[in-house]
Amino acid sequence: MVKRLATVIASALASVIVPAAAFPTMTVDPAPAPLNPPLVGFSFSPAAVPSDVDPERALAALLSTLQPDLVRLPIYWSSVAPTPTSLDYTEVDRLIATIEAHNSKKGSRHTQVVLVVGARNLVYPEVHLPDWLDTRDVHQLDKLLKTPSYRTYLETTYRRYAPLSFLRAWQVENEPLDNASLNELTNGAIPASTLRSEVDLLRSIDLVHEVVVTTFNSSHVALDARAASPLGWLYAHLPGAKPAGHPAQALTMGDTLGLDLYVVTDSTPLDVVTPSTRIAWKEETLDYWQGRAQDHGRALWVTEMQASPWIGTTGFTLDDLLSSALAYRGHGVSAYLLWGVEDWLDSPGWMETGITAIGLLRGGRPTSNLLTHS
Repeated sequence: MVKRLATVIASALASVIVPAAAFPTMTVDPAPAPLNPPLVGFSFSPAAVPSDVDPERALAALLSTLQPDLVRLPIYWSSVAPTPTSLDYTEVDRLIATIEAHNSKKGSRHTQVVLVVGARNLVYPEVHLPDWLDTRDVHQLDKLLKTPSYRTYLETTYRRYAPLSFLRAWQVENEPLDNASLNELTNGAIPASTLRSEVDLLRSIDLVHEVVVTTFNSSHVALDARAASPLGWLYAHLPGAKPAGHPAQALTMGDTLGLDLYVVTDSTPLDVVTPSTRIAWKEETLDYWQGRAQDHGRALWVTEMQASPWIGTTGFTLDDLLSSALAYRGHGVSAYLLWGVEDWLDSPGWMETGITAIGLLRGGRPTSNLLTHS
């Protein structure tokens, strides 16, 4: 069996032809220098706060307490398109006005915004479609997006907010190349060609602000390296752990690669590998992908840094948040966006620890008794 496998690999090595489009390497511009200090902030979604909590007040409280450099806000197609022929940005405008009001207060840290546009967007179920859209018997999300209404939503949104004075960046879709289940029948991944067309549309309107494309990655950097190699197709057919996410492809599609880092989820076997080990693995990930991003003329962001327990789990602790901040800071990352801060609003312990973590990510000095939480 071993001899036969060796023969197959040798034959593959002799005959492999990797399409150039699979791993583009052309660098258009030199990579920007990593920001130092980096920008630190959080993601915020009205869908992540309880139904009896006013989203604007929740955001205002987080802005006042955490003083972020960045806030990432979703612009849901499902929310702004009440009908196939109308758009209503009232909810988005209120959140943006909340940030503007924060910035106008004396002594407030100036906060910029990252706007996430697309059907793939923040918070479960990850695919957010209008109620009026007929999703029956559709097996590919991409087919649902080939409508005049979706194109109008994208173009109108880009034009509406491109002049915003405190817009830092756009994010086109969220983890678009990775699958997400719309229903039992539909594949929620967006083809690379569709994503590129959305980015091209944005750039035809706004050449000023950077474009972020996000993905998650494997548990260990060795798996990422295998997937990014010309033999990635072969590793996918060999026994053992498989790579996850699409960072090699994502970094070729925008100006900035956004990595989403989670160490404790509902599918994480903590009895096999501890959170501290997984945090160390993610730290190695940052060095690897920062190097790859630089080679491609891109910047690296951590667009989702786990900062709260995954829903239904208790394995991610206050100490894990602080350990993550200590491990991830530096490494050429230009921006960190914490995920799950909406949960801090009714938890003073998490809020206090989150403030410390933000300071660490900005380069603050850790104290000797930092990791003392239970």
